[in-house]
Amino acid sequence: MAKKINLVIYGLSVLDNNNKRLNLNAIIHGNSLIEIIKEYIDKNKSNYTNDFEKELIFQFDQYESEVVYNDKSKEEYEILCGRVKTGEYGIESELVNILTGDVYARKAEQADLMPFGFCIAVPRGDVTHAVILLQTMGVYGMKVSLQNHLQKCLMDLNPDFRISFKAIAPKEYIDRYFYKGILKRIRMIRYEIPQDVSERMGINYGVKQTKEERIIHKPLGFMERNKKKFQDWRAGQCSYTEIVEMDGYEYDDLKLEFSLNGTDKTFNLKNMDALVVNEDITKKVVQSGGHPVFSSLVPIMKQTAREYLVGMGLLI
Repeated sequence: MAKKINLVIYGLSVLDNNNKRLNLNAIIHGNSLIEIIKEYIDKNKSNYTNDFEKELIFQFDQYESEVVYNDKSKEEYEILCGRVKTGEYGIESELVNILTGDVYARKAEQADLMPFGFCIAVPRGDVTHAVILLQTMGVYGMKVSLQNHLQKCLMDLNPDFRISFKAIAPKEYIDRYFYKGILKRIRMIRYEIPQDVSERMGINYGVKQTKEERIIHKPLGFMERNKKKFQDWRAGQCSYTEIVEMDGYEYDDLKLEFSLNGTDKTFNLKNMDALVVNEDITKKVVQSGGHPVFSSLVPIMKQTAREYLVGMGLLI
């Protein structure tokens, strides 16, 4: 059975010690972020680095890059697609051959290396924002390891530079679920239960761990009938608490659970700025040994990166 492969998308910036975002096409001495990263990878490619504290092995395996032009032969953005290998060690375990039943010992000093793809796309011009895509496989990923190495890459040039990964929620991504997905559940959550309700139910009042949740399953027609409310909320003209109003019940969080093309996604309308975006590409990529083949992963990452550059307003 094929493993679930996702692309997790973040906004990417580089900041100085005053938290000022730098021009990604002229980080230092006129060199762009992608030029700096490529030089760093070339110096460190195929060399394993060992994080003894976190017990992690990391290696840059390969990469490719290109400048993308528009239909008027003008440079639009530069893109870098790469692959790393990383894994943990420090734990002894037994490996079992499920076909023969043979058991092998994995020693604490042996690391379980897995490949992961990544992609960085930077628009041309005086820009301070870009996108970075990180490939995951099931529960496995490499965000922390890659971010640490990109941070080291910048600090080698200037110790005051800092790389930032931020959650993004492009309008196109949200609209795809809101208007093409199936709304499965509406969840309204209240974190402070009123004293009279607590007393009637016989529970301690003011306990932080206690919360009240009301769930509406299969709310057919809800998105269509409340389209104007959602438009006003997206435009900042009303609060998320005005989308669903219930007499006698004031909630803190409003969560909508959607399903689209076999992928479930929950949107917390209170905190959309913290939304981590991921795209399920399991059926699009070719797998070998449970991992995506890099040559099949690259075009998907390139296409997805462009979509999010447009979605973030970084490309017209």
